[in-house]
Amino acid sequence: MKNSINQEKCKKCKLCIEVCPVNIIGIDDKSGVHFIKERESICLKCGQCMAICSTEAIQVNGFSYNNDFFPLPENKVDYRNFIDFLANRRSVRNFKDKPVPDELIHQILEVVSFAPYGAEPEKVNITVVNNREKMELALPAIAEFLDNVVKWVENPIASFMIKRKKGAETFNTIKNHLYPISKLKNYKLEYGDRITRNAPAIIIFHAPKGAEEHTNNSLIYATYSMLAAHSLGLGATIIGIVPAAINKVKEVREVFQIPEENEAIISVIIGYPKYKYRKSIKRRGHNINWIK
Repeated sequence: MKNSINQEKCKKCKLCIEVCPVNIIGIDDKSGVHFIKERESICLKCGQCMAICSTEAIQVNGFSYNNDFFPLPENKVDYRNFIDFLANRRSVRNFKDKPVPDELIHQILEVVSFAPYGAEPEKVNITVVNNREKMELALPAIAEFLDNVVKWVENPIASFMIKRKKGAETFNTIKNHLYPISKLKNYKLEYGDRITRNAPAIIIFHAPKGAEEHTNNSLIYATYSMLAAHSLGLGATIIGIVPAAINKVKEVREVFQIPEENEAIISVIIGYPKYKYRKSIKRRGHNINWIK
């Protein structure tokens, strides 16, 4: 099915033309609103035109009003409530020995479906591991990988190759953040699980290597997942070392069943918080430059 506009339903309000981000809708000689054939290939499938049409006259390939759209709910969250919600959230790294019901994880994933994206959102894959025993199978190999990070950073040739292949940002993150923590044996399993923090569940975001915007999309989805978990009374934190190990260690990739052609981007550990925080913290140090 191609994109189309039902001329009998169309009120010619032209709002769809106004909101289309890539200008693929226009007016023909008879003042009829239509999709511009030569531009239709760049449709982002954002659904903006269908969402704004009061008569449901627009059909975008892959979408239907019955399955993909519903009346816009009332916004009951004002700024103060929003700030309080964010201030109440903490990154949780201590969890109760209590499994998370699949139903709650389904609710978290439902929130992800409302997240913004850059391009090709369907190319991001989500793997849910709601099984503590399965997660523990991967821990020895992840711990060994983190031990190797110390050797790589301290080896001038290995350091050079990492910086060249992964870029300055990733290299500096490894050298200035991950390396000193690993060097002090923080991730040694003899001291407990400081990798997945004994969380009962983990969500991993991954995509085919080179897929459009998959890094940004995954980070956005992980953020939405973390906030959704908080709204459900769960605790969560974003973990980068598990995806890093997946991409480097075959055994870890196999445990989490991530396809060989995919690159793991980020993960979120989830569980019931073991402790309750008494204070919030407002981060400082952001450099803000106003230009007027």
